[in-house]
Amino acid sequence: MIKLMSNDHVLPRPVERLPDYAHAKARQNLAEKIVDAFGLSEASANAIANAVVDPSEVRKSIGDTIDPDVEKIPVPGGTLLGIRTSVWARRAMPDPRNPRTLPSRRHPFAIDPGTGGEDSKFRPVPEPRSLDPAERYKAELAVDIENRHHLTWAAQQAASFVLTENDWRASIESQGVMEAVWLVATTYLHADESAPATTLTTVEGSSRATAVHNILGIHSADVPYDDGDAKLRAYIRKLNDAFDRGERDREIQVSLRCERIPALILVGFRPHPEGVTGFPTAVKSLVALRHVDPPKPWGEGPENESLADEVLDELYRRDLISEAQRDYYAGSCTRAEARAAHLPDDPVQRAAQIVRLFTSKDERVDEAIRVAVTSQSTRKRITSKLMNELATALVLRAVADDRSKVDQIRRYLRHAFSKSAHRENWQATGRSTEQLVHQALAEVRESIGNGGTEEPGPASLELAVRASYPLVVSGRLNADRGSSGNDQPDRRTPGEVLDAMRRSLHGVRQLGQALQDFEQSQPPRAVDEDGRVKRTSDGSSDQTLSDIYLRNEFPPPGKAKAARPGNTPTDRYNNALEALSKAFQDLDQRFEALSKVVGDDGQPIVDARGVDLRLTESWREILRRVDEETVIWARSFRKMYGTKIDLAEARVESDRNAGDLDDPYADVGDDESERVTMSELQDEDVLR
Repeated sequence: MIKLMSNDHVLPRPVERLPDYAHAKARQNLAEKIVDAFGLSEASANAIANAVVDPSEVRKSIGDTIDPDVEKIPVPGGTLLGIRTSVWARRAMPDPRNPRTLPSRRHPFAIDPGTGGEDSKFRPVPEPRSLDPAERYKAELAVDIENRHHLTWAAQQAASFVLTENDWRASIESQGVMEAVWLVATTYLHADESAPATTLTTVEGSSRATAVHNILGIHSADVPYDDGDAKLRAYIRKLNDAFDRGERDREIQVSLRCERIPALILVGFRPHPEGVTGFPTAVKSLVALRHVDPPKPWGEGPENESLADEVLDELYRRDLISEAQRDYYAGSCTRAEARAAHLPDDPVQRAAQIVRLFTSKDERVDEAIRVAVTSQSTRKRITSKLMNELATALVLRAVADDRSKVDQIRRYLRHAFSKSAHRENWQATGRSTEQLVHQALAEVRESIGNGGTEEPGPASLELAVRASYPLVVSGRLNADRGSSGNDQPDRRTPGEVLDAMRRSLHGVRQLGQALQDFEQSQPPRAVDEDGRVKRTSDGSSDQTLSDIYLRNEFPPPGKAKAARPGNTPTDRYNNALEALSKAFQDLDQRFEALSKVVGDDGQPIVDARGVDLRLTESWREILRRVDEETVIWARSFRKMYGTKIDLAEARVESDRNAGDLDDPYADVGDDESERVTMSELQDEDVLR
């Protein structure tokens, strides 16, 4: 009778004697068959043959080397070829860059390797690539590492994370591994010129392989370097002897269950005719298809990280970005390396470049993104929402906070890039904050002068995109926090708040101040309409920004700024303006409410009965007076804040628009006595 342990919830799987480790001749015959049938290198073929439990059976199952009888797995871009068999757990290793760990990695752009904690001791292990770039369809992968210590560190980091987040040990101890792990012959290339090491490596994680190695006490990173055939044969004989003696203690039973694991070994790839998908991308496609509905989903963080990396690889393959840019956007270079490549080491400017990449109107970039995403996902629509999420995944690789903080920033930052960033033409320039603010102010003044309904321009848009990084990362601007206990004055996205800011002179100055404070490593401070830093109500310190302050100070269209506690003329003006704004909103709501009161016939009563003439005449008189005054107020606002152009500049502007002159940027002026607004010039037909 089998005694159940306290943590067993199902009957443990019975154990059986293990097969002996195959003789060298049987393994050599299988390796030769693999080379002939699939064109793999000798090192890859030997790694497969040495890992397989029964080489003779696998050799027979392959059949004809011209048309091997293997499993054919459709993926976007072609068909993968696989062999289903069992492998020795000690001859395969879990992926040292398990995809589940992607959001937690410390990238060199955020922190120089070796200067922080254990989680940033080395660079993250890079994406696997084709072993031979000239044969990208061959089923072999290569991973570049610094040295053996680098692989050991990466394997330990991945195992620690997986065993915390997706621990299968209790189940596997009781049942063994029941679903095949996916394996590929992978060669680890050492930068310290050590000999390459080839072994079978999982391509889907693997949480199960990690659990097995932990149960058996195997150091995963030692697997590529272990060629002790005699040692493995002796260990298997020891377990079988214990089984033959009838020993059934828990340690023996668990070892007998876990020493063999079912596997799908990927040995080939047949791309579609005229296809461009290579074997590494095909493997990613297979992994992505599996994790659409996994036992424990990756979640949007790892999914977007993986998709973003594939986008960068596809852009690089199409020669749309350089190798240095790919590493830069991926966060895999240090800031010093970025400077050496003449790329900005400022995370704000890096963020702007990434956002520009994913909002580009270049059809070649759009096509590359579409191919990269659909190679790993069944998505058919590439939306601006997805682009924001992929950009956010890369932007956050410059942040070295703890995982929970980064996850929160991710949820907020993906909403920080407005529709205008996707719709309008703009560039991520290398201009300083001062230059960018100056240009943005000029754009807003011109927009005001033209009636305030036009898009301000590319400088204000770039400014808003840049400022999104310090404001969101520092927690000064949040997304909608939901209904429970939410004291936010509105439910706009961060992108909508930033878009409102860039359309006003005050907002442009505030965005500029936030960037300047970030550059000086201090909390972002509030400024008044003239750009002067505000003080707290007791005058003891500078006033810093908050989400509520920004939403109150830069409200949506049709709503005035929130009331202020001060009693200066400006404070009283703003408070009266806010009260009038609320009155208009209330008027609109009351008007709608009256219009919706219906009678017994189902029709609005006001349409049938009307409203007393004494009321309507009084209301119309008020509305006429308000309408006349608001027209004057709008004109005064344009005069006060709109772009000023003198008559000579107006003629130059007219000639330039006619195509007679170049397009130099004209400086704005402030001399009220000699300058008029663009709207006044148009009203008076001066431009004609």
